[in-house]
Amino acid sequence: MKIGYARVSSTDQNLSRQIKSLKKAKCEKVFEEKQSGKSTENRPELQAAIAYVRQGDTLVISSLDRLSRNYDDASDIIKQIRDKQVKREVLDAPFLSMRTGDSDMDKFMFDLLTKLLAYMAQTERKKIRERQRQGIEIAKANGKYRGTRPAYAADAPNPQKRFIYRCIVNQLKNKAAGAPISYRAIAAETGVSAQTVINIKNRLV
Repeated sequence: MKIGYARVSSTDQNLSRQIKSLKKAKCEKVFEEKQSGKSTENRPELQAAIAYVRQGDTLVISSLDRLSRNYDDASDIIKQIRDKQVKREVLDAPFLSMRTGDSDMDKFMFDLLTKLLAYMAQTERKKIRERQRQGIEIAKANGKYRGTRPAYAADAPNPQKRFIYRCIVNQLKNKAAGAPISYRAIAAETGVSAQTVINIKNRLV
């Protein structure tokens, strides 16, 4: 049986492309997750996928960095899968599935190549973070840095979040006018956390 695992780093990103690829690869079940790949902590769907697979199954991912962008974590995950005698398939690295006919050589080559890819994923993540840091420093020097853009704002890139922001602002105006509504009630109605509502209220002041 083929089991797929799909991951993106944030709730704003879309899993559909990965899921489509996994379905095309004949995965009968797909675990989906929207969590950072910097570590395996707070990755319940990944842990569920590892717990679900059985000997003889194949765990399929679109690319190795979907498991983790941390070298040690990726190596540990691969070991857990191998110890359960579960096969691995990485869609954008078909060479990892090549067989020489020598099981010891196959194991050696797979371990070598996956560790190389895991190292490259971690290195790329470090480069991205360094470019972000340099960009922030340049923006600060030019007086243009405003910090992290709020997810819910009048100019949010996501149209749904812009709409939710306007709904929250309207509810806050009603509350300011004396309407008997709490931050928690506004949060429940709009599908966000109470802290998000409070943060928006504080930005309006």
